Amino acid sequence: MKFYLTGDTHGDFSRFTYDFIDIKDPVGVIILGDAGVNYYLNKRDYKLKQQLKDTLPNVIFYLVRGNHEARPESLITMKNVYDKRIEGNVWQEDEFPNIKYLQDGEIYTFNGKRALVIGGAYSVDKEYRLVNGWQWFPTEQLNAAERENITQKYAGQHFDFVFSHTCPYPWMPFDKFLPTIDQTKVDNSMEFWLEDLSHKVSYNLWIFGHFHDDRTINYFSQMVFEEIYDLNKLFKKFKRKQKRLSR
Repeated sequence: MKFYLTGDTHGDFSRFTYDFIDIKDPVGVIILGDAGVNYYLNKRDYKLKQQLKDTLPNVIFYLVRGNHEARPESLITMKNVYDKRIEGNVWQEDEFPNIKYLQDGEIYTFNGKRALVIGGAYSVDKEYRLVNGWQWFPTEQLNAAERENITQKYAGQHFDFVFSHTCPYPWMPFDKFLPTIDQTKVDNSMEFWLEDLSHKVSYNLWIFGHFHDDRTINYFSQMVFEEIYDLNKLFKKFKRKQKRLSR
């Protein structure tokens, strides 16, 4: 199966144009958080999922968990099932088999390449959301125990990919920070933990979303948003860069 990868959609899947609507063979699309299909937790979510099922039947969505969406395991409609395409367990609803939710801290295989998945982040607009009665999910970040478990489980291991929603602290796009947000109130503990984890595991390419921009961070990391990347081509592009770096 061919795999693509993109960033936050927030319920807007218009980037998947006729190239995807007309495909005959199944393809996988990894969304690095905030897909927006479990945000309202009502009929509006159901309508969007039905739309994806009807209009993109041959696209299988593999969703990393973002901060603006419920944990899939908290929904009574979810089942934990094994997906042989990526060699790991995912959350899935019987009614929507083309939407699969990757589990935080789990390992999957995409075309023979090993990927560690880490969802979650802090919502910098948390206070604004609470004041206005908008959705905010208290479990949006990994808690201390979950972080420690991932560190202990994978320290010393190598991965072809790390797929996360947010990123290690030094990679954050500080130039994009909103001036209306009081940064002293922002919880960056996830980013500091990811920075520590980045030194305890090794990887060929770390890809993340969350910050609404497409940019290369360094020879080993990429931020994604609206562009849709061919996963194998992106991996090869970075391998060529890394090869030149090692000369």
